[in-house]
Amino acid sequence: MTTISQPRPPHYHHFVLLVWEERGADGSHAAWRLSLQDSQKEDRIGFKNLAELTGFLEKWMKDSSEDSQTDFSPKEKTK
Repeated sequence: MTTISQPRPPHYHHFVLLVWEERGADGSHAAWRLSLQDSQKEDRIGFKNLAELTGFLEKWMKDSSEDSQTDFSPKEKTK
């Protein structure tokens, strides 16, 4: 009997992205700050700049893809 392989369902994960502008004492632009909050947990991670956020997301996606090769459920990572 031939088994037809079904494509795997997409793997979704939701984050809440917060972006805010920090200003100096004189009111001028100092920096943009960012944070991600995991929608499934209370965890929130802060980033000093867009490069840090992008690096985190790239690593998170790579790790999540490797985890989903054998299991669809999210895995808890120890810090």
